Amino acid sequence: MGNKNKLKRIAIINQDSGYLMIDIANEYHKKGYETTLVAGRIVQRDVVLNKGIKVWKILRYNRSSTIKRLLSWIGGTIQILFLIWFKFRNMHLLIVSNPPLAPLLSLLANNRYSLLIFDVYPDALADYGFVKRDSMIVKMWTKANKKAYKHAFRVYTLSPGMCKALEKYVESDKIDLVPLWTNNVFLKPIKKEDNLFVKKYKLEGKFIVLYSGNFGYSHQVDLLVELASKIKKNNVMFVMIGGGAMEMEIKRKVKSNQMDNCLILPWQEVDMLPYSLSSADLSVVTLSEKAASVAIPSKIFNYMSVGSPILGITAKGSDLEKLIVNYKMGKSFQPCQLDEILQFIEALSAHQAMVSEYRIKSLQASEFHTSKNTELITQYDV
Repeated sequence: MGNKNKLKRIAIINQDSGYLMIDIANEYHKKGYETTLVAGRIVQRDVVLNKGIKVWKILRYNRSSTIKRLLSWIGGTIQILFLIWFKFRNMHLLIVSNPPLAPLLSLLANNRYSLLIFDVYPDALADYGFVKRDSMIVKMWTKANKKAYKHAFRVYTLSPGMCKALEKYVESDKIDLVPLWTNNVFLKPIKKEDNLFVKKYKLEGKFIVLYSGNFGYSHQVDLLVELASKIKKNNVMFVMIGGGAMEMEIKRKVKSNQMDNCLILPWQEVDMLPYSLSSADLSVVTLSEKAASVAIPSKIFNYMSVGSPILGITAKGSDLEKLIVNYKMGKSFQPCQLDEILQFIEALSAHQAMVSEYRIKSLQASEFHTSKNTELITQYDV
């Protein structure tokens, strides 16, 4: 009888948290759990973190350079370990793969735990060329993964391809597919004549090709600069929002080539996000061929909410390509197909009816990716 009435406690651990973690934490709190969120940063939109949820702040994830990224990962991992040891001893842990070593901390504690895998490590590091597949660190990490995954209560991940990638570490019947979701209240279509972002940057009358995200080595943002240099349509404007390791190089290329059809902007404030995303006539989602089976960009779900047509640049057969093709909300190409991508952009910029059709399909797709997906995680009594 005592166990039945015992307060259920859970700690959700993710170094860089946004609306996804807020939705999960709020849902656990709603179900009666004493809920704690561990994060270096929490980005809140219109749905805020319930005031009854405890927050522990750790070192913020820093993606501005490889060294800073590694240091923030290592520092965050150490802080999380001490929190588990001294603050969360009797709590169920929901550990997200950010920082990458966080799932392995379960081997150093006696807590019951589940894993939420956004990126599959060490596979992603090997795919990006940061480490060799036959290196000692990959062999040791793989061995540790098998132990950590084996003893997890559940292992959640985001796409069929990622489920397949995880089967090398754990039996498939322990893996739950949890498709990402978006927010159709905070993010929704905004007409260009009413769009503050369009007005602020004088983008009226432009066909906007938008990239909003990290300018990392694996994100292929340089492809957009190459496309911009080759496009023949004067009304097409490439808008790139974000920052990261490739930012200075991208800016240098644009400046040296005097490209007036490229606009590079810093990360936007949260309240500007609905306007910047909905400004797009075509939104770009890139995923390197090496990462195609171990990750899926969450930004595509935000683009769906604003009803944006999607241009995917990724490997053939990837989960990203399948998502775009299955919902008929745009087209996907391999990075080597620059001529075909150019033709698609130019054709779309000249045919508003085609843009409108893709917009409808994108919005329809968003209805299948709502915060109800949190229940695929919180359905279990932990």
